[in-house]
Amino acid sequence: MGSYVFSELAVQDLNEICDFIGQTNTTAASKLFDSIRKKCKLVADFPNMGKDYTWIAADLRGFIVDDYIVFYYPREDGIDIVRVAYGRRDLKALFEELWG
Repeated sequence: MGSYVFSELAVQDLNEICDFIGQTNTTAASKLFDSIRKKCKLVADFPNMGKDYTWIAADLRGFIVDDYIVFYYPREDGIDIVRVAYGRRDLKALFEELWG
């Protein structure tokens, strides 16, 4: 059984997303959070099942939950989640913020 770990930035992303949604619909925010955690558990067991995002960064993968992309790096025993972002965001710019 694989494990998953959220980076500080991913936790911050998730908090901001859920806070924003929760301003108008706390149930939807809670459902999104639960859906992301559930999908993280699944992907942790099959780390290479996500979409390839190596055009952004080497070894980067991701999967979609609703309108959001969960970005991660696979490892032998699971995944390391690095960002959670709205799918229509400028993804290249998002990661350039990380690595300059």
